[in-house]
Amino acid sequence: MTHADLRVVMIVANDVTNDSRVRKEAAALAETGAEVTVLGVSASGLPSREMLDGALIVRVAVPFALREERRRSRKARRDWRPPFVGYRYRGTYVARDQRIDVGLQELKAESGHAIAAAKAGKGNPIKYKLGVGGRLLRRTRWQAARKATWVRKGVGNKVDVPFKFSWRAYDGVIHRMPWPAPWRKLHPEALDLELAFGDLIDRLEPDVVHAHDMHVIGVATRAAGRAKLRGKDLKVVYDAHEYVAGLSQYGARTRRSIAAWANHEAEYINAVDRVVTVSPAIARTLKKDHHLDREPTVIMNTPNPADVSVEVSDIRSRIGLESEVALLVYSGGVTRARGIHTAIEALVDMPEVHLAIVCVPGVATDAVKELQTQAADLGVDERLHCLDPVEPDEVVAFLRTADVGLIPILRYPSHEMALPNKLFEYAFAGLPVVVSDMPSMKEFVDRTRIGEVFVAADAHDLASKVRMVLGDLDSYREKVADPGYQQEVSWAGQADKLRGLYGELVGRTLERVQPGGRVEKKQKRLLIGPVNSAGQAWLWATALEREVPGLVAESLTTGSGAFDFRVHRTGSYRQYRSDLRWQLELTAYVLREVTHVLLEAGRPMFGQQRGQMFNIDIPILEQAGIKHGLIFHGSEIRDPSLHRAKYRYSPFRDPDDELSQRLQSANDLLRTQLDVYEGPVYVTTPDLLEFVDNSIWLPLAVDVDKFASTQPVLDREVPVVLHAPSASALKGSAYVDPVLTDLDARGLIKYQRVQGLPHSELAEMVRSADIVVDQLLLGSYGVFACESMAAGRVTVGHVADPVRDLLPTGLPIVEANPDDLSEVIERLISERDPARKVADAAPEYVRELHDGRRSVEVLRPFITGER
Repeated sequence: MTHADLRVVMIVANDVTNDSRVRKEAAALAETGAEVTVLGVSASGLPSREMLDGALIVRVAVPFALREERRRSRKARRDWRPPFVGYRYRGTYVARDQRIDVGLQELKAESGHAIAAAKAGKGNPIKYKLGVGGRLLRRTRWQAARKATWVRKGVGNKVDVPFKFSWRAYDGVIHRMPWPAPWRKLHPEALDLELAFGDLIDRLEPDVVHAHDMHVIGVATRAAGRAKLRGKDLKVVYDAHEYVAGLSQYGARTRRSIAAWANHEAEYINAVDRVVTVSPAIARTLKKDHHLDREPTVIMNTPNPADVSVEVSDIRSRIGLESEVALLVYSGGVTRARGIHTAIEALVDMPEVHLAIVCVPGVATDAVKELQTQAADLGVDERLHCLDPVEPDEVVAFLRTADVGLIPILRYPSHEMALPNKLFEYAFAGLPVVVSDMPSMKEFVDRTRIGEVFVAADAHDLASKVRMVLGDLDSYREKVADPGYQQEVSWAGQADKLRGLYGELVGRTLERVQPGGRVEKKQKRLLIGPVNSAGQAWLWATALEREVPGLVAESLTTGSGAFDFRVHRTGSYRQYRSDLRWQLELTAYVLREVTHVLLEAGRPMFGQQRGQMFNIDIPILEQAGIKHGLIFHGSEIRDPSLHRAKYRYSPFRDPDDELSQRLQSANDLLRTQLDVYEGPVYVTTPDLLEFVDNSIWLPLAVDVDKFASTQPVLDREVPVVLHAPSASALKGSAYVDPVLTDLDARGLIKYQRVQGLPHSELAEMVRSADIVVDQLLLGSYGVFACESMAAGRVTVGHVADPVRDLLPTGLPIVEANPDDLSEVIERLISERDPARKVADAAPEYVRELHDGRRSVEVLRPFITGER
């Protein structure tokens, strides 16, 4: 894994995907080789990770519990009424009314049955009359209940009027008051973000935390404070995307709400190390308002030409408009404050002009419906086109066939200081602009002469300025295309300023080492993990590197390290389970460098919490275009119930056994994910082909030369018999131990039983043994048997006939089972020549199937895409 000289964590209260500023700044820093992690909020509610523009994006599931509790308690206060006055919920009244209807219907039914019985001469006349009286009484009670219900509802409706009026009046007053506006009370979501991001930042231990917008400035500065307790100087950069105190008001964004966010910003802004913002006017105002030591650095939100995609349709084609028809475009958020209604009104004065609105977040919003209604009322709806947005890197190319770009925003303090991103998107699309007379925009447009400025909210003036631009369109387009202007609005210069600011913070120059932020994967790179069971991932990887030109292959283990199997990359069990920094470093490495991944044992690659399986990594890999497959080794996928039914000898004979039940449960869960998995699935022993549908046998690999032995077989009078059960074969060992111990006691063999020995020591014992006893219950053979055969030892084990039938050549393993093991060993000792022939054939068998070459043949199509 890489260990960058500079670690940066950016935090933002959105899901990052459509936030071009966050993505561009992250990419600008990633270009220097810095390790950039962006923490955002998952829009879907599910956590996710992906690599975007050279930075690792981690979307966190934020429940916003504090915000929801405030909403709940606020609603409860407004819903309170005196006891027994009205019904809190309309459904309660409806249910009560229907319950009365049911009661009255039941009375009618009872009356009908009673009258019919009396006419038929059945029953007691006295009992009948008593029943009539009782039903009359119950009917009176139900009718009284209906009246009481109606009265209670009516009283509630009457009482609702003053209560609702009072709350509306209160809200009307309180929301206009900029003081008091305590942000902790009004915006508890800022604390929800602390709960979501704070611990992650601490665990990532960055050098700089970059807070995007006012929602997370407190999270960043508190993280810096905690870092000081650990003796670390964590730098904080605050990126003010807007002038918070002057935000436009609409919907829930009231004057009091805005003041609360401004208070949140004011509480922390003097604790940060650097402030950056989007326009000179905002920079000057922030310095003045908060008495900052230095004026914030201006990094305009201009487009990055490298991000512009041209492989998209254009706006004129999308709406089916001829090239000679004048087309205006507005691209961006749709709210009342954006002034789009002014542009629609101006269409009345421009009968030959069409207007397209690229609506963010989409067309299906109330704000867009209001614009469409307005257009219909004015009779211009046939010339209004509302479109869903395109991807961020497609915006410029999509807009290129329009004639004029509009920014008709209304007068709010934040708008007066803004230089909106769309201003620069229009520039790269080659569009002259018509903008409202907000001071920052007016200054910019007047200086560059790329368009005209109209009086905000004045539809007639907007129409006049549009006609002026359309009347001399070529001249305005020439100014937009001027190389000097294009350089000014390009992101490259802004990125240099950002890198310079970071260089000041960390005390060294940051230079671009990987232009574009995106690391091109110039060669195939495979990662197999996270288990490296019996060193197999290492052996497959080295065999593939040896046989497949241009491939880099690596193995990963996250085990305890008790065995000394070789491996390329390691992580401890603790890191795999809970070390976020280790997990994200691995994730970033894979997404940046790796092209192919093979996940072992049904486990995820990038860290695992309890109950998680491989499927949590699949969306991450697919998003990054990484080809993936699965490898299963045995117990994790071997179905206990099926094994019990198919094999006479099985470690799962007792279905009530705790191990069997645990494996069965895990197996069932794993199969539910396998049922929908579409990648290749490999199994390492042939018996597993019966347990995994459509699986492919990936032969185990052995370092044959490492196990080659010069020790003669069965030359000693008392042969050495070795048994080394794996953790998964301990149950079978219960059948082996008594037999071999008895033979040892009788002086027929020298019995060696080992477990948990380092692999290098075990290899030496295998090479010097005469007979190696493998497992007797699973019905197949594994790595230990292959190593024994590679050493030319007499290998004994139980391999069921259906498994032997699957093999391409005869298997030199002497068959034995729990019932006849003693007899088999005694026969091998007494009839040594046939036993030696089996041992002599074993190394050739291993070279043919298990030296790695056959494994490469199986995996080659996965790597190369060839059949």
